[in-house]
Order: sequence, then C-alpha cells, then structure tokens
Amino acid sequence: MFGSIIHRLILWELTKVFLMSLVSLTGMFLLAGLVQEATQRGLSLSQVMMIMPLLIPNTLPYTIPATTLFATCVVYGRMAHDNEIVVLKSAGVNLISILKPALVLGLTTSSVTMALYYHLIPQTQQMMRNQLLSEGEEMLYGLLKKDRCMRFSNLPYVMYVREVQGKRLTDVIFKRRTKVNDFYIGYDLIARAREATLRLDLENNQLHVDMTRCVVYSEKNSVAEFQHKSFPMPLPESIFGKEPKTRPMALTWPELRERQIELDLEKASLERELEQAQQQLASVPVGSESHKQLTLHAFHLTNKVKDSIRNRWQVDAEIQMRPALAVGCLCFVLIGCPVGIWASRADYLSSFVICFLPTVFVYYPLLLCGSNLGKDGKMPMVPAVWAADVFLGMVALFLIWRVMRR
Repeated sequence: MFGSIIHRLILWELTKVFLMSLVSLTGMFLLAGLVQEATQRGLSLSQVMMIMPLLIPNTLPYTIPATTLFATCVVYGRMAHDNEIVVLKSAGVNLISILKPALVLGLTTSSVTMALYYHLIPQTQQMMRNQLLSEGEEMLYGLLKKDRCMRFSNLPYVMYVREVQGKRLTDVIFKRRTKVNDFYIGYDLIARAREATLRLDLENNQLHVDMTRCVVYSEKNSVAEFQHKSFPMPLPESIFGKEPKTRPMALTWPELRERQIELDLEKASLERELEQAQQQLASVPVGSESHKQLTLHAFHLTNKVKDSIRNRWQVDAEIQMRPALAVGCLCFVLIGCPVGIWASRADYLSSFVICFLPTVFVYYPLLLCGSNLGKDGKMPMVPAVWAADVFLGMVALFLIWRVMRR
C-alpha cells in the first residue's frame, strides 16, 4: 500500500530536496531574468522590485521539471548508495512499489505546472506589461540616462541627448530617417533643441518629444526656428513589446481557444477576398492600370493569408507546448529514479552531473527545436512538440526495465 511508513518517508525526502532545489534554481533564473529585463529596458531599482513577483510564475514551468528530476535522482541515488534499495528488495518489496512516491511527486508537479499555465502565468505576463507601460516615461528616461541615445533599427527616428536631469533632457538631437524600399537610408529632418521632455500617448501608441527653443533642418537645406515644437513617433517595441493579444504566451487557456476561432474566421475572410480579387484580375486586360492595382492587391492579400496561417501555427504550438512541459515533469521522474539507482551516488554534485545536465541538454533543445519546426509548418504540430516527451518516456521505461532485471 502507498500509505506505508516507507512510502511516506521517501515522499518526505523527495519533497524536501525538491523544495530546496526549486527555491535555489528559481532564484538563479529570476536573477538572470531581472538582469536581462533591467539591461534591455533600462529599469530602475524600484521597477525591478515591482516586477520581481510577476517574473516568478514565468520561471516555474522550467524550474519545476528540472528540480523534480534532480530530487528523484538524489533521493534514489542516496538510497542505492546506502543499500536501502537492496534491503527493501530483500524484504520482498517490489521495485515498482518503491517508485510510487516519485510517481506521486511527478503527477503533482505536472498538475501544478498545467494549472499555472491555465491562468496565472498569462495573467502575470499581462500585468507585467501593464506595469511597465504605466511606468513608460521612467523607463525611457532610464534608457536615455544609461545610453544617452534612443536608437532602434526598425524605427524611423534616432535621438541623442547630452544629459538627463530628472525629466529634463538637455542638448537634444532628433533625426528622422528616410525610408526607401523598406530600408532606412539617410535623414530627411534633423532637429536640435536646448531642452526637451518626453510624453507618452498610449492610446495612439506614440511617444512625443516636446522640444524648447528648437532649430529644424530639412532635406531641402531650409532652416526653421521654433520656441516650442513636438515630434510624434511610434513607441519602440523592443522596450514595451507588442500588444498582448498578438502573443500567444500571454493568453490564458480560454483566450487561446478564442484566438484560434478568430484566426480561422480571419483566414476564411481573407481567402474569400483573395478569390474575388483573382476573379476580377482575370476579367481585366493585362497591362492596364486596373490590372496592376489588382495584382498588387492580390499580392498583399496572399501575404496576409500567410501571416494568418503563421499566427494560427503559433497559437497551436502554444496549446501543445503547455501540456508537453507539464508532462515533462512525469517523464523526468521516470528517468531520474532508475538513473539515480544505477549511479548509486549520495552527493548532490554527482547526481547533478550524471542525470541533470545530460537530460536537460537533450530534452529542452529537442522540445524547442520541435516547437519551432511546428510553428514554421515544417512538421505536424503534435509530433513536433511531443517528440521530446515521447523520447524521454521511452528512455525512462527502458532504464526502469534494466534496473528491474538487475
């Protein structure tokens, strides 16, 4: 029976090691995530402290499977090293019965991971973005204070400042780029001001640079002076990110299903428009102005259909990734127990090297590679995403069979 003292003792040891390693590994992941966010977005210390609780749930789907593997490998490795496994088998206890506490841990962590993905993780991602947007001006001022410039390859402007004093920018140079054939080359306007301030317009997704005592140089070599001049420009996505609705990772499970329906309806509507455009194209003379316009319109519609299909693949991949990562906890348990018994190591470092590193360096690359192939439409989605779990499960069952034969 599972409720025996042996099972409870093994489960207690697994829980202790799991919680200890979970706190440690989550702390390291959280520190790395905070450093990346602070560096990329120019966050202040207060902003880092505000988003810290929101980053924790996002790290758990990656730290829980790894720490589950580590806990099972350590506990069963120590039991094998101390000959407790041999004693239990000599007393007539079946090896499968000894593995029951680990299976309970694996099923529990799989359920917790899937529950986190259902609502909490997407909600915290949306909350974090809203928090950053509400502190948008401070983020931009922090970025300018750190780099003395605002320069992004996909935006039609460049801005340099000499100094940032609170919310006052001194000696500001603003340059507007010229776009030719989807590439930015040169500048068609340069403005310089002694002072400037930033103003966010979140409704229109714009950033306004309000300049005082400004001199504007245009491409026609004309010069104009203004006491006050404002330049609107789009917000940089590399700081604020895209709208949450376009990111499947930030959608709850019901919202993912709704997003699938929206994309299917959008694709059907675009295909109908494309069919109508092609029919009209066949009825107009080749080389005429109408034929050229309809050809361009059909080309744009074709690209929109492809984008809609790619967005649908992104949502499908997210729907498959979440349960696949959750089931990974159970797969890690199944592989950690026989490897720990076979290695028969009592120290943490040996267990880490023998089991943790090889499995993680095989499982996650295989999972990410498969999901990327599925998102690109190069493989069917289900086998592409679940290949890592299937492979790990087959290896685990083989190892358990070998251990039982010993």
